[in-house]
Amino acid sequence: MWRVALCLLTAVPALAGFSKTTQSVKLGYGQNEVKLVFTADTDIRRAKPHCDCTEVDIEGNHLVATVDTSKFEGQVEKTIDATTADGKTTRLTMRFTVPAAVQLSTRTLQWRVGAPATPQTLRITLPSGSPVRGVTEAALSGSDFDYDPRKGKRPGEFTVTVTPKSTARRVLNRLIIETDSADPRFSRYIIYLQVKK
Repeated sequence: MWRVALCLLTAVPALAGFSKTTQSVKLGYGQNEVKLVFTADTDIRRAKPHCDCTEVDIEGNHLVATVDTSKFEGQVEKTIDATTADGKTTRLTMRFTVPAAVQLSTRTLQWRVGAPATPQTLRITLPSGSPVRGVTEAALSGSDFDYDPRKGKRPGEFTVTVTPKSTARRVLNRLIIETDSADPRFSRYIIYLQVKK
């Protein structure tokens, strides 16, 4: 009985579709675009990307997706809906890992109104191979916090200790971290400092 069922299953023709519906790519520092090719079993009639960062070209049964990666960092996922000649629409997924040139322990330091004004430390790390070689400045916009920037014990490590002057009321300031990078993507980072309810 099992042999008969197995023979019936193997005799069913494969459904038309794409050989791969998901592709993953790890990018290098400063890589501004990536091209991926998706191949279908039949001609592709139309494609709709879900992001302005993605352009598509259809060449018969090949869809060439070009993604502008210049504004991304970390894990990114973009999708395209592609319709083949048989009328079937398939969601194609592109996953990217865009390396961080600067790793921040957090993007926001927060305190509660009325809580003790205890210091918090932001840690900044420059990964091996990063195009950023150093932090050139840490500056506050606003006057509601004190801060103490320092170099870390190891090369490529920096810390900024931030303390609110008071937690009696709600406050929002920014800590601006500037680096030696000429690339605008890696030259400036903003950390929000907030006393909130």
